[in-house]
Amino acid sequence: MKRLVTDVMMLVGGGVVGAGLGLMFAPHSGAKSRKKIVRMGKMMSNKSDRMMRDLSDRVSDLADTMQGMSGKATRLMRIR
Repeated sequence: MKRLVTDVMMLVGGGVVGAGLGLMFAPHSGAKSRKKIVRMGKMMSNKSDRMMRDLSDRVSDLADTMQGMSGKATRLMRIR
């Protein structure tokens, strides 16, 4: 149990030190960094929307193809 507490404390301490160093050596001010983060978030959102629309179109095309194939298979089964 003592080992777990020590490990957790080291993890928290490392996080605090890392965050402090990140703030000290950040290449931009806080306001500029927030703007960049918002811009990146919007870009990623737009990109994921496009990917989902593309995937939806492809699945729809596949469903149409499968439906057409099942109709052909049904007609072939009736003929024989």
